[in-house]
Amino acid sequence: MPIFRGDGGSGDSNTDATITVVTQQAIIATDKASEAAASASSASSSATAAGNSATAAAASATGVQGYATAAANSATAAASSATGAATSATNASTAQTNAETAETNAETAETNAETAETNAVAQVSLAAAQVTLAAGQVSLATTQASSASASATSASNSASTASGYVTDAAAEVVLAAAQVTLATTQATNAATSATNAASSESAVATSATNAANSATAAASSASGASTSATNANNSAIAAAASAASIGTDPSFNSVTVTGTTAVKMSAGTTAQRPTGVAGHFRYNTTEGKFEGYSTEWGEIGGGAADLLLNSFTGDGSDVTFTLSGAAIENNTLAYIDGVYQNKTAYTVSGATPAVVTFSEAPATGAAIEIMVAAIAVTEIGTPADNTVTTAKIVDANVTTAKIANDAVTADKIASEAIAVGISSVVTATSLTATVNTHVYVSAAGQTITLPASPTIGQRVLVTVGNFVNTVVGRNGSNIMSSGTDMTLDSAYLSIQFIYMDATRGWVFS
Repeated sequence: MPIFRGDGGSGDSNTDATITVVTQQAIIATDKASEAAASASSASSSATAAGNSATAAAASATGVQGYATAAANSATAAASSATGAATSATNASTAQTNAETAETNAETAETNAETAETNAVAQVSLAAAQVTLAAGQVSLATTQASSASASATSASNSASTASGYVTDAAAEVVLAAAQVTLATTQATNAATSATNAASSESAVATSATNAANSATAAASSASGASTSATNANNSAIAAAASAASIGTDPSFNSVTVTGTTAVKMSAGTTAQRPTGVAGHFRYNTTEGKFEGYSTEWGEIGGGAADLLLNSFTGDGSDVTFTLSGAAIENNTLAYIDGVYQNKTAYTVSGATPAVVTFSEAPATGAAIEIMVAAIAVTEIGTPADNTVTTAKIVDANVTTAKIANDAVTADKIASEAIAVGISSVVTATSLTATVNTHVYVSAAGQTITLPASPTIGQRVLVTVGNFVNTVVGRNGSNIMSSGTDMTLDSAYLSIQFIYMDATRGWVFS
């Protein structure tokens, strides 16, 4: 059965007709009660004869009262149905809220709303049935009231009472109709909630579509980002390959630098100089100058030679002129009255400041100009005591002229050590020598023990001073194929022991 939705809404003509009939029957019942009252006035003379009929009418009135009670119960049931409809509407509202939360909940809400609508329709049908029942009961009451009016000539009081009951029944019918109207309104609200739920579902679907479009756009962006990342990675690989091909110390056959700015060279302090290689070029921040390396670090002009001008005036007698600083002859340019002077015409002293001496005195009033290129002067002092190492002396460069003829000195020991390429030790006590060592014995009566478990080619050099009782211990190895120690019987003797093999052991030369 379609839901009655009020004026302008979708309705059911059968339900409207039923309510109209109930209303008409109530009016007819009222009219009949009025007619019964009129009949009661004219039937007063027959009251005695109608006693039994009055009793029957009272019984009928009691029945009407029962029917009225049933109508009230029906109205209560209709109210309960209306409450159920309101609960269903609440459930539909809850379903709408859930639909706004998520698409899945919206679908559930829609289902609940449809169920609520179905329940509301059923409840409206039930209410309409109850109204129909009440209308039937009213009709029955009306019929009985008509019967009572036929015999109410003498029972006006009973008829009046019956009329009151009918009026109450009509009121109950009106109340039931109002409750039906409320139930239909609530059903309309439930339908509206279902419509809202459907709208929410549509909005959720739209949001889902938008989300899908956003996801597609995000996927496209991710694809673009991935492509960019791939390109960046390829660039990084190419850059790494380029860096690897260049290396940390690149070499180029030819480099051309264009532009109008400048090329910045490496810079650092004197202490930060790298190990010099011929061709190195850098800026020395300690000196504030460019420098280069050929066989040693030296100054390089910063783009142009630094020429210092020294001006003098001749007096016809002076031949010496003192410059403003140090100078060397090859770094000077001398002019007298603008005429260049050959280097043979003057000399330059090595003093600081330098002095230029001409071979002839410049004439009185002659303009003398001496240009001096700046030079860096490095002073090499005398090494401090005990600072010159063996590595600083060229091999085989210590001659006998540097060694005293009457004693074995430290110079001789050092030269012999250099000759055999071993380290040197001076001792006044007995000791066990280590391989590749020169032992100089400076006191008599000492024992120098050779190393244990030697290998082929290892050597020990033993030198003694002015005594003849130094013992060389063999330490388990033979000496010149002999299993005995050796006593050195000459003063100022130097013997080099070389291990040959297990049979010959240590041999000497």
